[in-house]
Amino acid sequence: MLRRVPLVAALAFAVLSVLAVVAVPRPPGVERPGADIVDHFSAHAGMIRLQALLIALAMLALVVVIGYARDRLDGPAGYVFTVGAAVLIAQIGISAWFSAGLAMHAEALEPATARALADISSMWGPLLTVSAIMLAGPVVWAARHGRFPRWLAVIAAVFVVEQFVQVLTIIGPAGSFIAPAGPMTIFLGGALFGAFFLALGVAAALPEPESTASGPVQFTAPRE
Repeated sequence: MLRRVPLVAALAFAVLSVLAVVAVPRPPGVERPGADIVDHFSAHAGMIRLQALLIALAMLALVVVIGYARDRLDGPAGYVFTVGAAVLIAQIGISAWFSAGLAMHAEALEPATARALADISSMWGPLLTVSAIMLAGPVVWAARHGRFPRWLAVIAAVFVVEQFVQVLTIIGPAGSFIAPAGPMTIFLGGALFGAFFLALGVAAALPEPESTASGPVQFTAPRE
């Protein structure tokens, strides 16, 4: 029964994340004026706060998946994974703070203030790449040593490579594919983000190979 917990949590995370994404239309990009930000938050204030609720519930489910995956790691790999998980949850929460906060009194927002706060929030995706790499990197290592299925290593490796490339969105020009909060972050990065954690939940629900069940994998080199 307990073995199914990460699978159920991963499915809950996926469903809640999709609902959060479709609940509100995509906000104006970083190239749009502040007046467009005010219009967006005024028109969708209630749904934006509902979106924050869905994100909060999705994070609770995600933490369960991360906890079960962490149980298969030890040593430096486990520490890196733990730091990445903490940073990831904090960054998602802070981004939701800004969005939900702007929706509280959207009709009173000044365009310049709205644009500045939305710009700060838009940088969460580009910087989220660092924590995502800290999570997926140890999973690749563990999967290659039998702690997770090999197919998870492939998914995690693709996710790591994409996140490395996505770091460029920190300096991406406004209106481009690699702009902060642009198409690469929202569509490509978002899809791989969801696919990785869904796959991680599925893999964590599977039994460990008998040959590796006696001890967790560490980032340690053999001593000569």
